[in-house]
Amino acid sequence: TWTLKNQGITQKEPFAWRLARSSDGTLYVILARRSEDGSIGNDGDGAIYRSTDGAEHWQAVRLPIGTNGPNGLAIDPDSPRRLYLAAWARAQGVHGEGGGVFLSEDGGESWRQIFDGDQHVYDVTIDPNDPNILYAGGFESSAWRSADRGQHWKRIPGFNFKWGYRVIPDPEDRNKIYLTTFGGSVWHGSLNGQDRPLDIATPALEPGR
Repeated sequence: TWTLKNQGITQKEPFAWRLARSSDGTLYVILARRSEDGSIGNDGDGAIYRSTDGAEHWQAVRLPIGTNGPNGLAIDPDSPRRLYLAAWARAQGVHGEGGGVFLSEDGGESWRQIFDGDQHVYDVTIDPNDPNILYAGGFESSAWRSADRGQHWKRIPGFNFKWGYRVIPDPEDRNKIYLTTFGGSVWHGSLNGQDRPLDIATPALEPGR
């Protein structure tokens, strides 16, 4: 049998998008944003809730200021209160606002932005072999890697697709990753990416000319 576990969640018909569990047993659920009109502070906002009793009760977690599009949540396996939040920008200006990757070191009580190179980040991943290594995947034809817990980020070259989804470290080869996409299938290659030489068109050579 199945039992609904929504006590404490105030949104009507919530879009329960992601569920994550920390090493101390705390559960987090991400509710997806329901509106894409660029507004904030209304029923269309996304949300995060936390449960410390196995989903019997949920308490709201405050989102970063200006953010209402939570997309993905990664929890440091060695520090259960260290949370990485991937957020989708609101439709404001050219690139949007309120997106990127945010860090909380106190279980979601406070947040600070650690990545805004792509305002439309779909997910953030922690390398299971090394929690210092993070990956971020987004929709701006990009995927990113950090080797220092999000302090610095480097774009992974060679993945020139539009609809990036999630980076998954290869469990059989620590030097490679998988990258899933919306409509672009699955990519597999070096975690350092691959520099693509510029294509230069040259005329065919003809003997005697």
